Amino acid sequence: MSPLSNTRLQQLILGIIVLLLLLSSFATGVSTTHLANATDVFVSDDPDPTIGALPPFIQPDLRTILQSPNISAANASRARDFTYSTSQPSYEVGPRNQTLAEYRRTNLQNLPHNRSTSAWFPDSNRTNGTVVKNAHMTILGTQNGTQTRLGRPNTSSQNLFLLPRNGSILAALDYSTAIPNQTCTVTNGTKTCINYSITSQSINRSLRIGSQTWAPEETTDETEASRPITYTNARATGRTTMVVKGTITTRLAIHKIVSIRTSSGWEQTNVTSNTTLLSHTVRNTAPVVITPNQQLNATQTLVTDNGDLKRIILRLDGPTTFTNRRHWSYATFKSGQMRLQNVWGVYSQHRYQNATIGTQRPNTTLSLNTSQPLVLLNRSVNRSSPLSTTSQRTVPPPGVLEKQLIAIRSKPAIARMALQTASTATVSRVRTAPLAPEAAPLSPTVNLSSVPPRAPTRVVITNVDQPLNALYDIHGDEIPLKTRTVSEHPASLTLTKQDKRHVRIELTDAQTGSPITNQSIYLHGAVQGRVTTNSDGIAVVTRDESAVEATFRGVANDSRGLYYAPSSNQIRFAPTPFNIYSALMALSKGFVAVIAFVLFYLPFHYLRR
Repeated sequence: MSPLSNTRLQQLILGIIVLLLLLSSFATGVSTTHLANATDVFVSDDPDPTIGALPPFIQPDLRTILQSPNISAANASRARDFTYSTSQPSYEVGPRNQTLAEYRRTNLQNLPHNRSTSAWFPDSNRTNGTVVKNAHMTILGTQNGTQTRLGRPNTSSQNLFLLPRNGSILAALDYSTAIPNQTCTVTNGTKTCINYSITSQSINRSLRIGSQTWAPEETTDETEASRPITYTNARATGRTTMVVKGTITTRLAIHKIVSIRTSSGWEQTNVTSNTTLLSHTVRNTAPVVITPNQQLNATQTLVTDNGDLKRIILRLDGPTTFTNRRHWSYATFKSGQMRLQNVWGVYSQHRYQNATIGTQRPNTTLSLNTSQPLVLLNRSVNRSSPLSTTSQRTVPPPGVLEKQLIAIRSKPAIARMALQTASTATVSRVRTAPLAPEAAPLSPTVNLSSVPPRAPTRVVITNVDQPLNALYDIHGDEIPLKTRTVSEHPASLTLTKQDKRHVRIELTDAQTGSPITNQSIYLHGAVQGRVTTNSDGIAVVTRDESAVEATFRGVANDSRGLYYAPSSNQIRFAPTPFNIYSALMALSKGFVAVIAFVLFYLPFHYLRR
């Protein structure tokens, strides 16, 4: 071989290697255009074993990250992006190794709370009252559920919450208080001054999901206003609205001091005080679905042969719309050492880049007409007429992580909970249905990919020696699981030549000879890709190639307590001999057609021009 040929061969091999590397990166959803740094952490729930070692910024769990010499615990606790397998992660975060719920609650409580300041977020809907300023109640997430942008693409920028029947909602209520300045007027030697003071302030919060309402106890401590709101036994079905509401009630004392001018100055002659209650309400809404109240019927069919378990067929029947289906997370086996893991990809990130703290600075007076009777301040003041100014400064946001349910692995997998587990159980076949038409969008900085989720409707587990024990949804609540037992019968799939173009397929019970009716046969080498057997267990297909292969994937007959095992067969036809005479005749006919076109059509077309 010449040196030039060797060079070209080397270039070809190098090109193939580069192409394979690019394809491996695409398969794992990793973008090579974004380099990870100390605050970018990715926990992959779907590693690709074909590429060998994972890149350094993709780790199996957070503990592995903390053991890395290049990433400190502080940086890991401020992780910008990561994913985990279900909506109830097992990892711990923060310098005190808190659970995610504890970590989020602590960060909320660390927000500054005093009467003159209010902290808000970019999407907080702030309002002003008579003495309450920059008031808002912002939904920040849920401790027991998750959020998702799946289900209704391009209809709302607000995330859909998937909630359990019993849970807690994170909602930050904050506000500042602006007491009006003292006002004084002088008329004919009499000075009337009015000043104000707050005698008490209390907060009432409530949560409404559908038609149900939960109201925690009233509190006078503003720091308590950011505690999670707990709800129980939510009964809403389908998509509904969650409303969080907070009412700040202020008892305002109004003091009227009348003085007269004397030779020595102003002498106080009369003091009266009145109190009034001022209330200001803020609220926030979000679409929610109580997933345990949605539909999912789960049945495992245990297929036995002479009393020995051979396979499990798990049927999951329910709506194929994302908001109306109950979503399962995993199923446990009887031994407790294995799981059938339906891995959801859950992507978590800091929700905000920053927050804002506003501090009240009194600078105006309230004009009162003292010739009229005193009017109690039981009305709201237009926000365009503030009683004080607000100085603002940007601060880091609280480490409140939002959880986004983004996608589902295309095929459930067997997860072994103990290293000594020696079972060879495998998921052999999965039938799925689409749940959403589009993939959930991710943050631009995330070098992971998302795909439209599909729901498993039928899962076949083979080489298994124990049944499933329980099935759980994405919130950890148990889903009722029915169990049926059937006996396995071998199926006979026979293919015969009906003529030169057609194949007769017969599907029967190999033990009894009874026809297996109304079952799908999957084909290769035929005109159609699938055919259904008739009442006699027979189907006739037209071949498209010299060999026809037929496959029966197995089916359970619950009414007869039988399971017909998968079967496949093929039949070959003699290849059609090549007829050179026919080929030459076809070629000559083509030449004749071209010559006729040139001699007759083109001159006529030219003359018409």
